[in-house]
Amino acid sequence: MNRSFCLLFLILVGSNNLLAQAYERYRKLLDTTVSSTNLGFDKNITITVPFEWQEDIDREFPLIIVFDQQNQRSYRYILNTIDYLTSNEQMPSSVIIGVESVQSQRYYETIYAVSDEQGLALQNERFIFEELIPLAENKYKASSFRLLIGHSRYGYFTTSLLCSRINDLNGVISISPFFGQKNINLIDSISLLENQLLNSHKYYRYGTGNDYPADFYKMDSLLKQFNNPRLDFKGRLFKEADHNVTPGLTVGTALYEIFEDWSEVQSKYISNEQSDLTTIDTLRKCVQAKYGSQLKFSLGILNGKGWFFYNEKEYVKAIQAWEILMETYPNFSEGYLYIIDAQLHLKQNYDDVRVKFHQSLANSEIYSEKEKIELNQELENMIQ
Repeated sequence: MNRSFCLLFLILVGSNNLLAQAYERYRKLLDTTVSSTNLGFDKNITITVPFEWQEDIDREFPLIIVFDQQNQRSYRYILNTIDYLTSNEQMPSSVIIGVESVQSQRYYETIYAVSDEQGLALQNERFIFEELIPLAENKYKASSFRLLIGHSRYGYFTTSLLCSRINDLNGVISISPFFGQKNINLIDSISLLENQLLNSHKYYRYGTGNDYPADFYKMDSLLKQFNNPRLDFKGRLFKEADHNVTPGLTVGTALYEIFEDWSEVQSKYISNEQSDLTTIDTLRKCVQAKYGSQLKFSLGILNGKGWFFYNEKEYVKAIQAWEILMETYPNFSEGYLYIIDAQLHLKQNYDDVRVKFHQSLANSEIYSEKEKIELNQELENMIQ
């Protein structure tokens, strides 16, 4: 089997379904409508999942909710940025929910009744935490890690949710937010978080253009006074950027910074100096302690560790590394082929692993029927 030690995803570039949607690592699962009891009207949503997502596999994924899906230019850019960072091992595979707002309702969804008696922001908050997030967890395998992304009015609203629901969230990316509405000052509300008991690190990133620079400076001045090590809050000002440009300028860096620690931890696992595979348990605990949730390591990192040992002719460790891979990615059937290849070098019996390969391949939704035939043939060629 002629494989090189690289963080390879041969199935990712081979999927016609993924390429047709211009994503490397994600696919749209479905468009659907949620009839909200809290809001009293329907909300259209889109569920986007990573390539390895599969309904019958016991695996959870971080949840990212992106508001204003109806703004397709910025929404597509955000999705493609997530795809790009995921493909390059800089953030974990996630379940993404895009939430549409009808223009006639958007103002009311994001303003509280204390500012406008017709405001539905509190009902919208309940919709998100009592309807949308439970739906994501019960039906779409969302984990307890939750990140919200909002622009403009939804930048204001997501910032308000950080204040009211900080221990129900892990992070917020607020783009072109304003921080004040009648009877509400979110800068004062944010200041109260400094002394709040937090269940994990919390991330807040906001990016402002030429629309609300005064608000930016007020918030920036406050955040510079924070000393709570669990509050990772930061903003960026793009002085000449127009309102509709700030999503593209903000989201990539914000996502990178939120998941930078996760990336650093999994990089320690792939390090050539890490020959003891049991260290993965310690590294996973580091992620859990930082994020309050277990963010799985990427397929490329786990697979690459196996190939590192394989190329060093340390076949026993290569097998162990690929077994760790298959625990997280049981439908990545090729992992069993790699194990069999290493077993052949060790002259070990591979019957049990061959059974696992066939079971995995039969159930896997990653591969097309043609690819499944090719993988079966590859196994036959290996063992002849």
